[in-house]
Amino acid sequence: MVTEASGRRFAITSRTETGQIDAAWWPQSRQLGEQLPALLELWPAASTGLQRILYCPHDWDDHPHSVPVGDRLIATDSVPDSTRTLVLQMDDGTELTLRIIAPGATQATAAIILNSMVLEVLDLPSLLLLKKP
Repeated sequence: MVTEASGRRFAITSRTETGQIDAAWWPQSRQLGEQLPALLELWPAASTGLQRILYCPHDWDDHPHSVPVGDRLIATDSVPDSTRTLVLQMDDGTELTLRIIAPGATQATAAIILNSMVLEVLDLPSLLLLKKP
């Protein structure tokens, strides 16, 4: 699913494999404190049970210790070796990993990455079974 808000900025997959990228996000700026609430508006299911957000400090100009989500504050922590990813830690122990598309990327580059997230959900053998002879 690609979510549109000010253009295509977010896409998720329905994969369930551990260690895979769960979504791609093209923030509008390098201001993490401003952009995270906007992300969670695009992906409300991720804000339910959200405990902590891990980010790479090299990807952002600000480094907030928490961000507002609804009526609560969610803790954030920097993880220097996680360049171009954001990890949402949930209260049930699961983690959702997002690929960050640089805010300065061209629309064409962002579209390729966002569309690839959607296409990765497709299961070619299942599609072939649906094809009529």
